[in-house]
Parts: sequence; C-alpha cells; structure tokens
Amino acid sequence: MEDFIKEVFIPWNSKAKDYDRCKRNMFEDVGLCANNLNSTCLSQLVNSTGVSVVDCTDGYVYDQSIFEPTIVTEWDLVCARGLSNAFTNFAFYLGLFSGSIVGGILSDRFGRIKVYRTVPILMFIAVFSGAYSPNVYVYSVFRFLSAFFEFMAVVAVYTYVAEITKRDWRITIGLGYNAVFGAGCMVLSLLAYAWRDWRSLEIAISVSILPLVPLSWLMPESPRWLCFKGRLADAKKICVTMAKRNGTELSADVWSETEKHYNSENNEQGKTNTNSLKETFSRPYTRFFIVAVMFVWAITSMVYYGLILNTGSLVGNIFINNTIGGLMELLADTVAIPVISFIGFTRTNGYSLFIASVTCLASTVALQFGSHIIAVQNFATALAMIGKFGASLAFGVLYQHTVEMFATVGRSTAFGLSMMAARIGSLFSPFTVQTNYEMPWLSPTIFGATSMLAAILALTFRETKGKELPTTFDEAERKFQNHLQGTITAKVFCLPKPSGNKSDDDQEKGLFSDQNV
Repeated sequence: MEDFIKEVFIPWNSKAKDYDRCKRNMFEDVGLCANNLNSTCLSQLVNSTGVSVVDCTDGYVYDQSIFEPTIVTEWDLVCARGLSNAFTNFAFYLGLFSGSIVGGILSDRFGRIKVYRTVPILMFIAVFSGAYSPNVYVYSVFRFLSAFFEFMAVVAVYTYVAEITKRDWRITIGLGYNAVFGAGCMVLSLLAYAWRDWRSLEIAISVSILPLVPLSWLMPESPRWLCFKGRLADAKKICVTMAKRNGTELSADVWSETEKHYNSENNEQGKTNTNSLKETFSRPYTRFFIVAVMFVWAITSMVYYGLILNTGSLVGNIFINNTIGGLMELLADTVAIPVISFIGFTRTNGYSLFIASVTCLASTVALQFGSHIIAVQNFATALAMIGKFGASLAFGVLYQHTVEMFATVGRSTAFGLSMMAARIGSLFSPFTVQTNYEMPWLSPTIFGATSMLAAILALTFRETKGKELPTTFDEAERKFQNHLQGTITAKVFCLPKPSGNKSDDDQEKGLFSDQNV
C-alpha cells in the first residue's frame, strides 16, 4: 500500500531516475478518498480527476533511522534551500583557501612553530562554538573560521616536517603525516556512529583538538628557517639538542661549513627583494612551475573532496563507506612510500591521477547503464573507492613533492599558494556534487576529464627524489631551468632559453648536505 501511495502522489523524476523528493501530484478532488484510503479508491481518483505537479509546501519527512538531527533536517536545507547546505561546505573550503595562503606567508615570515602554537586554541573555539549555532548562516561563519585556522596549522607544520627530516626519511615521514588523515576519517566514522546528533558530534570533534595545544610547545623551530633568517646561534642550539637526543654530537667542522654556506646565501639574498610572493613570480621557470603545481592541486582537490562529499550518495552503509574511504587514504599513503622509492614523485603523481580519471569515467558509464541494478551499483561504489585511492595517492604525493621543489626562503609561500589553489578546486566540489540529483553523470564526468589533464601536466614536474632541497630563489630557478632545458614543455610555454650548459645543481654544503641531512 505504501508503495502504491508513493506511486500515485509522488511524480517520477526522469533525470534522477527516482521519485521526486521536492514535488507532489495535486489532484482536483483528493477528498473523494478522505474516508476510504485504499488502492481501489486511489485508482479511481487517478483515472477520474485531473492532476498537476506542485512543490511540497507542508514540510518534509526525513529518514532518521541513521542520524538524529542534522543541519539538513533541523533547518530544512533541501529542495529550494538545498544550496544553503552546499554553501556551508563552500564556507568551509573558503576557509581552507584563505588559511592556506595566510598560513604560508606568516610561517615564512614569523616561523613555522609560532604559527602552529597560535592556531589550535582558535580552531577549538571555532569548532566548539559552531555546535551552538542558531541558524545556517552563523554555522557557516564558524565553519569558515575552523577551516581557516586548521589550514594555517597544516601549511606551517607540513613545511616544518619536510625541513627537519633527514633526506632518506622525507618520503616516509611526509606521507606518514598524510596517512594520519586517513586514520582520522576512520575515527570520525566511529564518532559519528556514537554521536548521531550533529551538535554532539561537533563538540566531540572540538575536544579532539585540545591535545595539539601542549604538543606544539614541545616542538623547536625549524633550523633551516632560522639559518635562512640569519639566526645561526639559535639554530645551533636546536641542532645541538637534536644531536644529543639522537645519541651523537654536532661536529664543529660541519657547523662551520653550515655557517659559511648560509652566510653566503644570506648575503646574496639580501641583495634581492625579500617579498617571497613577488620573488616566486618574478622568475620565469619558477613562475611556470608554481602555476602548473597550483593547477594540478586545484584539480586533485576538486576530485578528492568531491569523492568525499559524494560518499553519502553511494550505495551501502554510510559509516562503512566513510571508513573504507579513510582506509583508501591510509592505504594510498602507505603504498606511495615504496612506489615513490621505485619510480619517483613525478610518475607516481601522474599515474595516480590517471587512475582517478579512468575510474571516475568508468563509474559514470556503469551508473548510466545500470543505475537500478544492485550489482552495478556495488561495482560503481567500488570504482569510486578506487578513484578515492588514486586521488588520495596523488594528494599525498603532491604534499611532499611541492615542498621539495621550491626554495626554503619561499617554501611555505609556495606550499600556501598550492593549498590556496587546492581550495579553489574544493570550492567547486559541493556544487558539482549538488548536481547529482538532477544529473548524476555530471560530477564524475567532470572529475574524470579534469584529472586526465592534471595527470598530463603533473608528468612535467621536476623529480626531487634523492635531491637536495633548494635554499634560495636563484638556486630553485636553476634547478627548474636544468629540468626543462630543451624539452617540448619549455617550447610550448615559450620559456626563455637559459644561459650556460645543463648541469647537476643539487649539491648543498654543511649540516644539510648529503652526508649530514
């Protein structure tokens, strides 16, 4: 009987290939069956009276078998107000966008750890306050602030990790940093399962931020950053402490060579503009690579977060799907370590984006030709998870590859610009996913096509596996020139021909050299 009533009163949406969730059939004289609501009367009603399709105006009925109040059910963010729900995600990604660039600039100027020590408490306040939002607009403001402070910390800490890690361990530690995010997604599934009310879940998430506050005060500043800033005495104290904790001592000869190297670099750098943003874009090869990296970040982020947001629309249990998605993240970063060691950053990044592209397109085809077949739906879900694996792998590689390509003096700025570009891509994710209801094929098609373009461009990046981190802008520019010299890419993008012969410019002296890093 319930299915028959649905068939009679709810119109069919041919685009979504399902019953319409926002409209209903209006009969001229529905009162004929007011006292006799059975299939026979309803059949007579359908055949004897006119019918028109109208918007639902008397409220909505929500399935609360999985979740208790959510922001969608509490504020009716469906149908005509559906874009308000997308806007809350837009506000979050706008916060990531702003926090990325601000965090990069501030950590280059004031230090990685000063930024990191400042933002956790602000992030806690924003997330905790969001749980008491009276409406969607206030909630969106707190979503923005929580993301803003979060990515200020992410940019500062990730750059810090790359700079204090020994060369042989950079890949493992960098990707291990990203793998924790996958573990966090899996833990979030447990929290969401335990707290089905969205306000309680927000409070639980905010409490998990508090341990970052005392931990940040146990971390010393980056010695590389201190050396570049000319604070060699402070850098030496930290290096001496690090050496003692590692059961060794800092060699006087090595430190003398380090001082000589950085005094020379700082004197040379003092002759140029200290605006890292301006310096990054003033050199043709560095400018090309930062723009190319930003484009790849934007596409990867759009696909990555789009697939995350799309988890709720996949067939199957939402908690299990989200856990599997987190597992794909964890697995991708774990697999990336030996893969990068074998084929390098550049090819790993390019190939993983190809995987994301092909699986997104394949899932689209599968759903178009079998959207109501359970086996096909399960197959499409599997393809989406493989796509999540590819996007997660690309994202993890991009984090590490980006910080290794650019100079110490502008590394946080370059990383912040890349993260800013990623947020531009992620800003589109809520709206591409929002189109799933009307055009379920559109978002995976966009993800697949753009991933293919990003994969092609990613294969032009300079390989950094086993190479020294560049210190100054001029050093990074020489490395980029050497990489692209005489290639089709340099000709297509009209990059100027560098003077001199191609040479190996990956040597650094002192404490951070091959023998000591």
